[in-house]
Amino acid sequence: MELPVEDLQLVHALQIAPRAGWSELGTILGRHPATLSARWARLREDRMAWVLGHLSGRPEQHCTAFIDVVADPALIEEVQADLCAITEVLTVDDATSTADFRLTCLAADWLDMARKVLPRIRGTRGVQRTKVSLCTKLYATGNAWRLDVLSPAQQAQLQRLIHPPLSQPTIIPDTFWPMLRVLMHDGRATATEIAQATGQHPSTTGRFLKVALETGMVTLRCELASHYTGYPLTVQWFAKVPAGTADTVAAFLMEQRTLRLCAATTGAANMTFMMQLRTPADIADVEARLAVRVPGVEIIEACVGVHAFKRMGWMLDPEGRPTGEVVT
Repeated sequence: MELPVEDLQLVHALQIAPRAGWSELGTILGRHPATLSARWARLREDRMAWVLGHLSGRPEQHCTAFIDVVADPALIEEVQADLCAITEVLTVDDATSTADFRLTCLAADWLDMARKVLPRIRGTRGVQRTKVSLCTKLYATGNAWRLDVLSPAQQAQLQRLIHPPLSQPTIIPDTFWPMLRVLMHDGRATATEIAQATGQHPSTTGRFLKVALETGMVTLRCELASHYTGYPLTVQWFAKVPAGTADTVAAFLMEQRTLRLCAATTGAANMTFMMQLRTPADIADVEARLAVRVPGVEIIEACVGVHAFKRMGWMLDPEGRPTGEVVT
């Protein structure tokens, strides 16, 4: 199913500048601000697109783990529901090869992951086996992927509206968590709206929000339901890259517009990356181009996803649209 080009342009703009004002976007897109606001409200109401905020997941600040889960075939649905209910399990995808589910989990540190999160996953009724790899360097997350509908000039204008983090992330204070829960539901929420939802003073909320964005503690992304992206195939690769080449591999991957994840990891596969593709034939094309750019990369596994059940806390329906439930 295809969306009108005006909708796709708006989503592409918010992928680049998720919190840009309607007047700024109107100037760049050639649309009246009120028209854009109404169009976005309809996209959200129809559960087609949404902006969310989440912790950055940088390994120097948190512990991010990628976990494969093998489940009892007779209890697949129960396992899926129980895994999705775990707050620290941010993403739950089905798997088509060696695992039944692939999880992305985030905890404050390794001890918290080892003592709290992993036991709960392994203790879930129906879970038979797990395999854990830890993120050692995060190159790109879901905020990196882009549609291809705006002109280079428009994209450049939008890029000027955002600013890279100005300082290093710090330990997240407890007072940040209420704000983060609001941003998980709506990454475009204003400081006033966050203050109203949390009971914090607006000036305090504004200061917290500024720090969270300027330090990169919170990452913002605009999501589009997979049914409407034009790239229905989600593929996650697990690769063994030669020592000293991880940055080169990541540089190649970050040139791809539909990249959703790129991370160095522990384990036999020391890098994982995920993309949205149009057809299965594109899988071989990506692998061939990567082999030319960085000889010696060994693809251990390419896992084609059939359905994402949960993405960054948001529960999804079979069409990849948000159900409205956010597990925080």
